[in-house]
Amino acid sequence: MNSQRPNLMGLLIISSLFGWGAWETRYWLHPDDQFIHWILLGFTTLTSFRFLFLLLFLIPKLIYRRLIMRATDRAGSADWANKKEIRKAGLYKPDGVVAGMDDNKPVWVNIESSGLVLSPAGAGKTSCFSIPVLCKEAASMLVPDIKCNLGVMTAKLRHEKLGHETVFVNPAGHHSEILGKSARYNPLQILIDDWDTPAYRSQLLTDAHAIARQLSPDHQASNQDPFWRNGTRKFLVFSFLYLVIIGGYPTLSNALGLLSDSKALERALAEAAATDHLNGDLARRAKDILTKFEIGDPKQIESFREGAVQALEIYAPSGELAEATSYCDFRFSDMRKKKMTIYLMADPTRMGVFAPWVALLSWCALIELLRTQPSRKVVFLLEEATNIPIQDLPKNLTLLREFKIVTWIVMQELEQWVQCYGPQSLEPLLSQTQAKIIMGSDSLKVCQMISDLLGQSTIKTKSYNLGRSIFDDVTVSLQDSARNLKTADEVRRTEGVILILRKFKPLLLRKIGYNEIKPWSKWVGINPLFGTPYKGKTRLRL
Repeated sequence: MNSQRPNLMGLLIISSLFGWGAWETRYWLHPDDQFIHWILLGFTTLTSFRFLFLLLFLIPKLIYRRLIMRATDRAGSADWANKKEIRKAGLYKPDGVVAGMDDNKPVWVNIESSGLVLSPAGAGKTSCFSIPVLCKEAASMLVPDIKCNLGVMTAKLRHEKLGHETVFVNPAGHHSEILGKSARYNPLQILIDDWDTPAYRSQLLTDAHAIARQLSPDHQASNQDPFWRNGTRKFLVFSFLYLVIIGGYPTLSNALGLLSDSKALERALAEAAATDHLNGDLARRAKDILTKFEIGDPKQIESFREGAVQALEIYAPSGELAEATSYCDFRFSDMRKKKMTIYLMADPTRMGVFAPWVALLSWCALIELLRTQPSRKVVFLLEEATNIPIQDLPKNLTLLREFKIVTWIVMQELEQWVQCYGPQSLEPLLSQTQAKIIMGSDSLKVCQMISDLLGQSTIKTKSYNLGRSIFDDVTVSLQDSARNLKTADEVRRTEGVILILRKFKPLLLRKIGYNEIKPWSKWVGINPLFGTPYKGKTRLRL
């Protein structure tokens, strides 16, 4: 059994009462009865000394207990960044993208490579991220506008407030009364440039293959034999090379017309087989296809040709994309030379047609910028990034920083990225994104992944020993234990923003939308999908 513990509070109260009695008896007792005063004073002294002695004895124990209870990093050192650390890192300076609010102060993120924004549907990725980026970012920008709302809301402010030339590639003509006439861009202009510049002719074949892969990509979720896709691309590559070198001005519509007309295709193959362009590569490809037509499996060859036709069908002459890809009214490389914002506007009601086109033009933009001198920074704002799969984007994330290309990848769930680019692409995405802005997730698997990214902290846990019988005392032991900074369930229920920066402690912030920031709330136009201004109480003035 444990010895009885001293009652310090009781000793203090008794000592105080004895002291009060000794003080009072000094005045109202008869001189003959003063011994009572001295007795009380003696008890006061004894109890006071006992209290002080016990207090001095317990002070080292209190200090030792406090040291034991102090947090350690034995089981993990993860922790949220405090205000001092945020200020030291310069995240309060209005430079870059506003990620959220730390109390009443905005936190800004300025990156040099790539960033990831993860936000489920309705969590605020447009109002709390995409539009604020368009309001603040002064660099040239490429903006795939899947829902046809970003251009209407931000083009005027980027032109008037930031001094940008705004270009709208808008084949469907959405909101043309506001945006004006659509610009055009021919994806095969890259091949024309290769052929017209003798020093670049060696990369013509490679670029033709790359465009064919963008038009007819491998399906990550499919187990289909790549042999069939390769056969389709062989026809696409030949049509591109023939039109660039021999057949006149090449467009995707002209390539479709060539592949759709079997007699015209046979004549083109025969004509190409007799040339020596590209050191005989064009003739070799033509002869290979002719041989397969003559002695190969007719059904197999026809399936290859039909696959190429289907890949180009959205560019049929009667369609809107034919005119949009017939000529180049601008070049993406112009974003290096001047302040420029290019909006690629799709039709949300026909994403099966427009998404491949937006992805193709985004790939062309990336190629043009990678081949120009990186004199200016350019920003890609890829909202709903998994709807527009860009060829080799996961691999290119490692190169973009050196070419001054900042890519913000905005999506709803990581699982969509895996379905789009394959399981092997997830690690490059997480490792190459310098900043991760997370507004929650509805996927338990993703929540667990985020929880693991945040790391583990060390907490003190108590364990109790009840003894062998009810007569035994309960003993308590203390130990260090690991706990995730946020569990998967806590991540799922997060209402704010989790900001993860490379080599810096994570931050837990509150969301803030453009409608809560002055003067952005006045500069941004009305969302055409809603038709009314998005109002909010002002929480930040810039």
